[in-house]
Amino acid sequence: MEPHSTSLRVRYAETDASGIVYYNNYFIYFEVGRVEMFRELGLPYDRHLPIVEAHCRFHASARFEDQLQVQTRVEEVRTRAFRIGSRVLRVPPGSGDLELLVEGYVAMATVDDEGQLVELPPAFREAFAEAQSS
Repeated sequence: MEPHSTSLRVRYAETDASGIVYYNNYFIYFEVGRVEMFRELGLPYDRHLPIVEAHCRFHASARFEDQLQVQTRVEEVRTRAFRIGSRVLRVPPGSGDLELLVEGYVAMATVDDEGQLVELPPAFREAFAEAQSS
């Protein structure tokens, strides 16, 4: 699958005292990418999709004003859960190769209004299958 791509620029508020992006903000970048991918797939993103696991591996740091690309893809689909992978890359000024900064994933479950696990809705299965095959 070709990953969904979302662009963003590092804001000053996302950096720590040393001028680099505070580590927790990468999970926010992952979420930005997920929400945009869901929007493109025509799927709702709401409280019925709790995150049950999160992982992040750091390779390099982003800094204030860096232009970033968040790549998001469906990695795994199960009966009542799925895993979304994310990569955050720095876009160099001008031309050049993207630099991998962070990679990781979140596992999300599907739940009903009472928070009980339920099967992944058919619309999700279909959209994820199409996303994985493209």
